[in-house]
Amino acid sequence: MLNETHRNITINHSSLNYTIWNGGENVMLCFHGFGLDHSSFTIVWESLKETHTIYSFDLPYHGVSKFPKNEQTLKAKDWLEFMEKFLADEHINRFEVMGYSMGGKYAMITAELFPDKIKHLHLIAPDGITTHFSYRFSTYPFLFRKLFKTQIENPWFFKALVKTLRTLRIMNNYSLRFAESQMDTGFKRSQVYHSWVNLRHFLPNLKSLAAQINKHQTPTTFYIGNHDKVIDSKTIEPLHQLLPDSELVLLESGHSNLLTSVAKHLESKNKP
Repeated sequence: MLNETHRNITINHSSLNYTIWNGGENVMLCFHGFGLDHSSFTIVWESLKETHTIYSFDLPYHGVSKFPKNEQTLKAKDWLEFMEKFLADEHINRFEVMGYSMGGKYAMITAELFPDKIKHLHLIAPDGITTHFSYRFSTYPFLFRKLFKTQIENPWFFKALVKTLRTLRIMNNYSLRFAESQMDTGFKRSQVYHSWVNLRHFLPNLKSLAAQINKHQTPTTFYIGNHDKVIDSKTIEPLHQLLPDSELVLLESGHSNLLTSVAKHLESKNKP
């Protein structure tokens, strides 16, 4: 039976929740992908419980974490405040970090903020290395943000856009189906809007991050699915090329089931 403890950090009007799964003495902080929550990493803990204790977070606008739904953006300095309090409360000094998809941004920014505390950086199909045009288009210019916001209650424009992209074959059908699955209810559309708009300035500085990783010789591993059409090996090149000692692990997986493949990979490596 899974033995877990739930805690939260509240700063101003924001509450960041996390779950602890006790195991071995190594500490790992885990940040999930869009539309998921802390529980997505239970499979990773099952593979590592002999050696690791995992702290898995509900990221802003996910799970039971509470963040204001306004135009104010989360910035690295805000995340620093949360993480400093978390590390002090839990008496953690050195730790590994794992981020999947959207959670990759949180993992990279955490590594950038605490370079001397990171024992290993695990990036699983990480978002935040290559910024797609559609993201900038939807979140930066004010008028386009207003248009994007209307899609929460009335998704007519999004549906028309997907239809046009599919007809003109501008994007592959897998990516379009993935986008549709993330926008098929009012709740999901609201989650997309706030996760994009309120995090539009929440991005790692790749050169600074790479300099810190190389200086501290921090082991860094990228995990990419050979069949992933959302984030592939080309997407991570801007950072991967700056880290000559980093490892790239290619797994027989797509995007949605990549955590399962990573868990199996880690379990095989962890066996005596």
